[in-house]
Amino acid sequence: MKRELMFIKDFRPVYGYDKQIDNLEEDDLYDIPSKPGVYIIVSFKTKFIYPMGQSKVIYIGKKDNIRRRLKEHQRNLLNAINDRFNECWHLDRYNYMRYHGAKVYYYTCRGYQESKDLESSIIESFYDRYGSIPVANGARSFRCIKE
Repeated sequence: MKRELMFIKDFRPVYGYDKQIDNLEEDDLYDIPSKPGVYIIVSFKTKFIYPMGQSKVIYIGKKDNIRRRLKEHQRNLLNAINDRFNECWHLDRYNYMRYHGAKVYYYTCRGYQESKDLESSIIESFYDRYGSIPVANGARSFRCIKE
């Protein structure tokens, strides 16, 4: 398993992730399945400081059509990169991707698993390991069952 994904080593230890996209800015996304799943956007340049350690994870997201969502992220990232005069405001996640690079790992849902449940499990694993959600996840999107 990739080092930046070690926070989920107990999550899916046999299969790991389904595939890696080396550079979201440049890679062709047509071989990604149009299935529900979760994606993890990781910097290939920078480690971010969290309360309980450092990680390259920028963002964890989900979608019922993972290919469509990653194409949207790619388009928005390219718009942020091509905004040479900083005339537009971009969501934080695209500015992180713009300045720190972006590669993507994704997991497709299996069986009756839903993307929201899979995302919640992954974000919860990240939170348990680093004491925070990823830097570009604006809202707390996982269920908290701890007291």
